[in-house]
Amino acid sequence: TLLVSNLIVAVPDPFAPELEQQILAEIDDLIACAKEFDGAFIVVSNEVGLGLVPPYPLGRAYRDLLGRANQVLAQQADQVHLLVAGIPMAIKS
Repeated sequence: TLLVSNLIVAVPDPFAPELEQQILAEIDDLIACAKEFDGAFIVVSNEVGLGLVPPYPLGRAYRDLLGRANQVLAQQADQVHLLVAGIPMAIKS
């Protein structure tokens, strides 16, 4: 969540294709690091796509880019859990 936030506020156009490429490159680096790590690697991220559509462009770009990053991470993960009201739900195990 913070990774995407830090990258998105550093550019003038949050909808620039280069930004998505940069975010996905960072996620690929994170995945590569996790594969080399000898132990459990836990990533915690917010789910921002289940609520209302943000009324401003930066919020919409953030929602979309974070959702894309979460998708890529989840595809590579051995397990994915969604926590709702303090109750963990297995999405992928």
